[in-house]
Amino acid sequence: MNIAIDCTFFGHAEARSKKLSLSTSIFTADILDAFVKMGLSDNFTLFVNYNHASFFQERFPQYKLKILKFFPLTLANKISDGRFKGTKYLKKLGIFKRAVKKGGFDSIWFPYCVDYTFVQTALPALCTIHDIYPVHRNGMSGWNFIKNQNCTLTTVSNYTKNDIIGTFGLDEARANSITKIPNSIIFDVSKKQERKELSGKKYILDLNAYIEKKNPLTLLKAFNLIKEKTNATLVFCGGYKDENLFAEMKNFIEENSLFERVLLLFRVTDEERNWLLTNATLFVTPSLFEGFGRTPVEAAICKIPVISTKETSLFEATLGLCNYVENPKDENELAELILKKLGNPDSEEKLTEIAKILTENYEPETLAKRYMELFSKLR
Repeated sequence: MNIAIDCTFFGHAEARSKKLSLSTSIFTADILDAFVKMGLSDNFTLFVNYNHASFFQERFPQYKLKILKFFPLTLANKISDGRFKGTKYLKKLGIFKRAVKKGGFDSIWFPYCVDYTFVQTALPALCTIHDIYPVHRNGMSGWNFIKNQNCTLTTVSNYTKNDIIGTFGLDEARANSITKIPNSIIFDVSKKQERKELSGKKYILDLNAYIEKKNPLTLLKAFNLIKEKTNATLVFCGGYKDENLFAEMKNFIEENSLFERVLLLFRVTDEERNWLLTNATLFVTPSLFEGFGRTPVEAAICKIPVISTKETSLFEATLGLCNYVENPKDENELAELILKKLGNPDSEEKLTEIAKILTENYEPETLAKRYMELFSKLR
């Protein structure tokens, strides 16, 4: 088996800092690590950007790498002291496609398949689709691979699968050919760095980007309603932000005198994130859209009580084992449930059982085996 894997979507900041922060990169790394544990890494070649080479050589030394280069791009990158990336042109100019053609591969896997990452080649392709949020915002241009019979589709949730079927109007045969393989969840929280400002305090945690679809303002408004009824601190922690939304949140905090009650953290270290996740009193995700929904599952595996919405894939990803609001935009409903869980948290026995079920359900090697079954059918 000789399979090409597209890894050009990994973020530049991730490669530079050698710290994975995007859910799609973390998912791919989990599966690649599982292939290594299973002794299967020799079956794969990772296609990587020229300016990500050192990161991949260090992070995935067991894999063969195909480093995509084009002299005008590398020169521009050097002259601009790294400010010019230009890696999108590796695909637009056909460099990626030619490299795939020369490699003698049996098939190709796109672990994060969207309009701008997919490249049509002569090889059978496995396309993992996390969500089609861009389609709902920008239209279907560039998404022709959805109906391409040379492309086998897999999704990370039934929500995404059904969204694809309905949005693209797939016929029964094409719809039935789509496989669901959820994201794996594995993370090491043994290394921790305490956040001094939260030492010894009760706090409610939301680990999500500061963007509209994550709905942080509803949580902020809910907390404002109960600020006199709890001594807990509200902590937001994200690795990406929409500056307008972030400014709106800061204005709300100022207008409602929440300076000492709310923390807006940004791009904390892995060790700090581990500490935040494992020491929270309550985890709340008010998100309106998730192709999968990783962070509430992580929190539940850490035996933290979780409140979530039921939007898109969240109820599915958490297996219906957590606490849920019916209306994700209703701050009154969310405030009431937060107070309830702070006063009457889930028992240690219940939290342990939830953690056990979720850990077993999202074990990487089990899911990697399912990917291997799909690869074997592509040849």
